[in-house]
Amino acid sequence: MNENEWQLFSVPANLTEGLPDDRRAVVQTALSLLGRVPYFWGGKSSAIGWDSRWGIPAEVTAPGSLTTGTIRPYGLDCSGFVDWVFYNSLDCLISHGGNSYTQYAHCAPISWSQALPGDLAFYPDNSHVGVFVGTGRAGEALVIHCAAFQNNVVLTGRKGFTSMGRPDIYESFRCKDVSRKSCR
Repeated sequence: MNENEWQLFSVPANLTEGLPDDRRAVVQTALSLLGRVPYFWGGKSSAIGWDSRWGIPAEVTAPGSLTTGTIRPYGLDCSGFVDWVFYNSLDCLISHGGNSYTQYAHCAPISWSQALPGDLAFYPDNSHVGVFVGTGRAGEALVIHCAAFQNNVVLTGRKGFTSMGRPDIYESFRCKDVSRKSCR
């Protein structure tokens, strides 16, 4: 069993007793794409469940990447992954159609010690985002994210992630009351 497989099997058992159903759904939905969807700069999806475009060669049209203008297997970028997870688990989008910077703007800053599964982890400049899923057997923080450096949805430790955010939806809004809309 490789490290990702070990972490995949250890994380669900490590979910906090009494974790609200919405957070549990976010974590389980995020884990469902582990190792299955390639990284694609500007990749977004509003599909419920598996997006039939994933893995099919497509041109990268979003500006700002060395891959812009190249043909790559279609997938998700980091913020697209987070939005797909929340859309499929809670019927809402955190980014309001934006990116990781927008997702950060719709979170309350929290410390790592306050983090609960389903909160978001960010790079220092908010240029990358992932979903905190809990802690591993040795107590290390685990984050699932769609990573360009591994060209896939991966489960890693905290390395690179420096801040945490609690999506506003957990505190002030029940997504189930809205049908496929951005949460406010």
